Amino acid sequence: MTTFWITTFILITILLLLWLWRIDQTTFYQKNPHVLACLGITFVYGIYVFINLGNLHSPQTLFIGDQDQSIQIDLGTPTNLAYFQFMVGPRDGDVFRLSLSEDGRNWQHHHIQTASVFSWDYHPLDEVAKYARITPISKQLHLLEIGWRDNNFEQVQILHIDPTGENLMDEQHLVPDQLLDYLHSAYFDEIFYPRTAYEFIHQMDVFEDTHPPLGKVILSWSINIFGMTPFAWRLPGVLAGILMIPLIYGLAFALFKTVFWSLFATVIFAFDFMPFVQTRLATLDAYLVFFTVGMFYFMYRYTQIELATRCRQKSYLFLALSGLFTGFAISTKWSGFYGAFGIFILFVIPWMKYWVKTKQEADGWAGFYRNLRRTVAWCLLWFILVPAVIYILSYVPFYRTGYLYPDRGFFAAIIQNQRAMINFHLFLAADHPFGSYWWQWLINWRPMFYFANTLPNSMSQGISSFGNPLVWWSGLLALAFTAYRAFKRQNTAIFLMIGYLVFLVPWFGFSRVAFIYYYFPNVIFLTLMIAYTIKEATLLDRLKIGRRKVAYGFAIATIFLFLLFYPVLAGVPIHSSYVETFLRWSFMRDWVLIL
Repeated sequence: MTTFWITTFILITILLLLWLWRIDQTTFYQKNPHVLACLGITFVYGIYVFINLGNLHSPQTLFIGDQDQSIQIDLGTPTNLAYFQFMVGPRDGDVFRLSLSEDGRNWQHHHIQTASVFSWDYHPLDEVAKYARITPISKQLHLLEIGWRDNNFEQVQILHIDPTGENLMDEQHLVPDQLLDYLHSAYFDEIFYPRTAYEFIHQMDVFEDTHPPLGKVILSWSINIFGMTPFAWRLPGVLAGILMIPLIYGLAFALFKTVFWSLFATVIFAFDFMPFVQTRLATLDAYLVFFTVGMFYFMYRYTQIELATRCRQKSYLFLALSGLFTGFAISTKWSGFYGAFGIFILFVIPWMKYWVKTKQEADGWAGFYRNLRRTVAWCLLWFILVPAVIYILSYVPFYRTGYLYPDRGFFAAIIQNQRAMINFHLFLAADHPFGSYWWQWLINWRPMFYFANTLPNSMSQGISSFGNPLVWWSGLLALAFTAYRAFKRQNTAIFLMIGYLVFLVPWFGFSRVAFIYYYFPNVIFLTLMIAYTIKEATLLDRLKIGRRKVAYGFAIATIFLFLLFYPVLAGVPIHSSYVETFLRWSFMRDWVLIL
């Protein structure tokens, strides 16, 4: 299977490169450059991001057992049992007793505690049994399905179960043939956010309240349509990632004004590791970054119109769209406030230039203040009122559960939740083996290890989030070049530095544990900086090296590294020797990619 997908990716890459080479010579391209460019890279990205995303089907009927209420099970014939499999429901930490007997008189007891919600777990066994009994020890037990495997790892058929426990065995065809696998289970923080979306739908007590609700509301829409399955809770993030591609392209074209360099920037973003991994994981970061691209893209379009043509009607539209995306970003994660500060700086810059220009005109003050008042009023509407409404409305599903401080009114409950979030983010003292500092993100020092599974025959699965080494390490040179050009007051460089720094500087003094995926919004600007540097670097002219040749080589190397590391980004089963031979470079020996 691994060979098949690698071969597929190589063929796709060859087609992509041939398309890039021929693109300037096609009549269709000359008439529709943006359509062809955007559709091409979006289509390619959409192909590989959906591969092995997650199961479309998963147990849906929930069994809730009361304390000391035993469920009797008849397996039909005495069977050598090797494993007991069970899928945990929306509550973890439940404790139950699994009792097994060959004759119905002598019983062996196993105490089991449930762990990750909406995940398949297992308990190893080594005994012969014909009868089984499940008895909740905690107040309640929440399970979605159970199953057994014999010594040959064949699924054991259940002959009969008490009617009160029918939900435990009504979807036996969905019992997986692998003990642990991300395809049919939640992993990492998926045990929080899809769970909260499920609780919104069923109006249950809410477990996770450390981020604003919008991202979990989006998850609930998908779960309502497709059911509580891994595919359903990962689909919105994947769609956000796919929609990022045309937005990234649009932002790049606004900056560079040429299709080639815009497409180059989009390609290296699409084949960086982190966008791929983070958008396939049902956390909130995919939505945050998608909304971030939108807010910066529309604000940049506004600044260009404001500086060049002062076409108020069109510029007001871009301001409104930027404010809308700002509201969505803040309502997803508070990191959206970092972006809001960045677009505020970008908004001020053209007005400062307008003010300097007006000072030199004898009769320009009246028009300046009139336009300023109108624009400020428009901004108050779209950057204050509209985001506030979006933020408040996102709490409606949360409040309907009755869990969010039910003794308080709606607005009082929202305020109280903000205090709780502040306390969580500022005073969390937890440690984590894959935590990292902001300066380690810059050099790709410590990948975030999300999922691990050991398989027979020295095969392993692993999923890690980190950056494409070529993109992130060469991005440091691009960062230095862009900073230098920003110091020289070059507009594109100033824009890129503002976007990059507002998402990095807040972490300088952050004391609680942090992770490399917090750097995800910066990848937007890092990839744009690389394209900007190659496009503008005069050193290449002195060395008589064609800029487009460098871009082609960089894109090919970026895609090659993506293919090389793909197994540890997507959880593809691989032999441990592959990791040791090809992925453990001498200066990255401490990277944990598989176990």
